[in-house]
Amino acid sequence: MKRRAPGAVYAVLAVSIALNLAAAGYFGVTRFHAKSPPRTVETTIGFISSRYPPSVGAVIREKLEARRDELAQALQEMKDARRATRDTMSRAPLDRAQVDAAFANARVKAANFQKVIHEAITEALPAVPEADRAKIDRGDPD
Repeated sequence: MKRRAPGAVYAVLAVSIALNLAAAGYFGVTRFHAKSPPRTVETTIGFISSRYPPSVGAVIREKLEARRDELAQALQEMKDARRATRDTMSRAPLDRAQVDAAFANARVKAANFQKVIHEAITEALPAVPEADRAKIDRGDPD
């Protein structure tokens, strides 16, 4: 005759397994999840050019590389403006007008950064054959 383990043992085993899985999931997400690299000129150029078909992306990369210094300056100005915004928000006492001005400046710097990118793309497109431009994805959700 076989003895059956009481139901309480099965319950404790189930809870133990559940806790172990939850812990493994937590550590898997927090410890081993790769953080995105900091934004640099190189990561920006790589990201922008990779969003297009290879033949289009190569020409865009070339134009962005030609504007590397301008892109680096715009990126640094945007980072500085964002840092200044955080500094302004953390000051005591809070000055709402200064925070608004800091956000306005950050928007201008972000727009300037995007402008450099957009101008490089616009400059690149005439060199791309029409058949290749037709391959640019129109279904991207952003």
